[in-house]
Amino acid sequence: MFAEQVIRKVIYGELKYFSNEEGENINPEPFYKTKYTDIDTLDHSIYFKTDNQIIYVYWDNTFVSFGLSSKLIEFNESTNNYEQKWDVSDQTKWVSVIGQIIVDFKIHWEESWTSNLDGSHKMIFVYPQSFVLTTENSQKIILSASEFTRDNEDEIYRSMDNILVTTNLQLARQLKLIV
Repeated sequence: MFAEQVIRKVIYGELKYFSNEEGENINPEPFYKTKYTDIDTLDHSIYFKTDNQIIYVYWDNTFVSFGLSSKLIEFNESTNNYEQKWDVSDQTKWVSVIGQIIVDFKIHWEESWTSNLDGSHKMIFVYPQSFVLTTENSQKIILSASEFTRDNEDEIYRSMDNILVTTNLQLARQLKLIV
């Protein structure tokens, strides 16, 4: 789905938190900024518009409550009625990937577990925690089902209903978005 696609646009999808009864967004402001200029926090999805298709990446519960998933979709401004969409293609972090071919795609799987209260029945599972796309100019795009802790934007929780997005590999490693 990702390999050999040319990225033409990057669009963020955020939930409409302030809608009226008709579903109209009454406060259409982006909320994706963090204290890091290189990391954005998306509460729902990201779209990569390519020459031939739209790659839709979103948090999902296929493997575990909060992991990543992707699919090809038809895109228009009314793809769904619960998101507001922001074309961020001209932002600094995206300028170097626009027009680039995706040459590699990796899924970083993470192991997690759950058990009953006394720990006697432990169930282990793996889920897609992060996607790493590499473009022909060696730029990395990291998407992680994570979010910053509420009290400390230097620490993240993994396996969350949020997507942290960056093109800064060093920062992604520092914050443990990927290992």
